[in-house]
Amino acid sequence: MQQVLGLSDTQIRTLPFRHKNPRAMLQSFHEMKSCDLILDFTGGDSFSDIYGVRRLLRKLLHKQMAITSKTPLLLAPQTYGPLTSRVVKPWFIHVIKQAAEVFTRDDLSADFLRRLTDRDPLVATDVAVTLPWDPNMYPLAETTRRRIGLNVSGLLWNGGYTGDNQFNLTTDYREYCHSLITALQEAGSEVDLVPHVLTREWESAQEDDVRAALHLQEAHPECTVAPRFASPVEAKSYISQLDGFIGSRMHATIASFTSGVPTVPVAYSRKFAGFFGNLGYDVLVDLSAADSAQALEQTLGYLSDLDLLSGKAAAAAAVATQRIDIFTESLRTHLSSTASSTVKRIEAPPFGDAVN
Repeated sequence: MQQVLGLSDTQIRTLPFRHKNPRAMLQSFHEMKSCDLILDFTGGDSFSDIYGVRRLLRKLLHKQMAITSKTPLLLAPQTYGPLTSRVVKPWFIHVIKQAAEVFTRDDLSADFLRRLTDRDPLVATDVAVTLPWDPNMYPLAETTRRRIGLNVSGLLWNGGYTGDNQFNLTTDYREYCHSLITALQEAGSEVDLVPHVLTREWESAQEDDVRAALHLQEAHPECTVAPRFASPVEAKSYISQLDGFIGSRMHATIASFTSGVPTVPVAYSRKFAGFFGNLGYDVLVDLSAADSAQALEQTLGYLSDLDLLSGKAAAAAAVATQRIDIFTESLRTHLSSTASSTVKRIEAPPFGDAVN
């Protein structure tokens, strides 16, 4: 996005929402009023009540502040829905109708919005497909064995935010991860555990991929745990060197397939099917439909032909490049009439990375 906007890091300011501080929230509102355009990504997948109504209400509040500020609100490519709560539906519809422009990252979301509202959104793809990488950033030791990366979601490992299988998985996720590592190692592969969502010591462990990876390493000490990455670019640079990748975090799998790595997305919601289906990538393990044995069998089946997966990944990446142009070209048009050269990033205080 910085390349699209022609910005350097010095031109980006972060202004956090502080929901418990009315004065700070008023300041955020004034910052919105001073902007020429507001882009809202909702974390990529949080414009939904799948993560709880309280979380969605916060996101709706942010959007309502933007609408009230009279600054044009552009809803950037993201997943919309599912939406099961009747309480929030009118507000959800209101925001969609009031936005200056609406983009989705998949056809499933577009169909959802057409049924729910009178908007006809533009279908692009996730902006993360443009993320750069540098394999020299994390040179891995040479090996004669296949090096397979496994991204374990701390959120799924802990049963969701509620801790009681919040996403209604039919797969026992912990059993699946243990069995998968055992099967890969027995087949002669090296397994790199690659955390993609990191939380700090004072934050909740529910989201943290690192802690889940360390639990697995205790049971499978031959596994390597990737370092704590300081940025998404570092994470993608590490992933780009792997021979294959299995991921439960959406953006971990995006980093993988767009860097040419054969990728097996492991899904817990329709956002995976929507995103990858939109790119013609028909590789998916659905944890909400398969039991543990079936999920394991499907994953190993996909990994049995890495060349086939590599070809599919390359084709999907090419489609993604075309799809993201739908968004970037429209964004350039919106920005062409503005004089501002600074981006203000107004966001909630960091808490993991639930956009995965």
